[in-house]
Amino acid sequence: MRVPLRMAGAALAAGVAADALNTAMLWGFDALGVPTAHGGLLRLLKSSADVALATARMGALPAPTPAFQIGFHAAVGLAMALGYAAVEPRLPGPPWCKALATALAVWLVNAALVLPATGEGFAGSRHLGSLGIAAFALAHTAFFLVLAEAYARVRPVHHSQEAIGPHRAQTAR
Repeated sequence: MRVPLRMAGAALAAGVAADALNTAMLWGFDALGVPTAHGGLLRLLKSSADVALATARMGALPAPTPAFQIGFHAAVGLAMALGYAAVEPRLPGPPWCKALATALAVWLVNAALVLPATGEGFAGSRHLGSLGIAAFALAHTAFFLVLAEAYARVRPVHHSQEAIGPHRAQTAR
């Protein structure tokens, strides 16, 4: 799926706002002593790269620095914003409904595929308690709620029946 350039800028702007809130929430949970899933996707990618490098007898990647982890987190957030912009026109309902559907789908991929692949079990249950899982889900859902609402406010208007209303769609053709 491609995101038109005029939509990509809006998606990235919305993604920055959503990622800022998500990061602040995760740091806040850390400050309160509530562990959340830290970098499951990064761990999965690094371990996969390490296996490939070991197979090629090239060693392994160094452990990611905190600065790299933050940059990776931001890059994934922006990639999710672009992904959201690509599927958003096909999702039914208002922005909050689109956000909840997207948040659930992405959370399930993370919980059922990414975290188990890193040895953390479903939703990180091997290392996180119920509070940590809930805190991560809350920060994750907040990301998509802010993303969807911000994107709806800053994106160019879709030229479709849904965007201009059914009564004007007939005259717009």
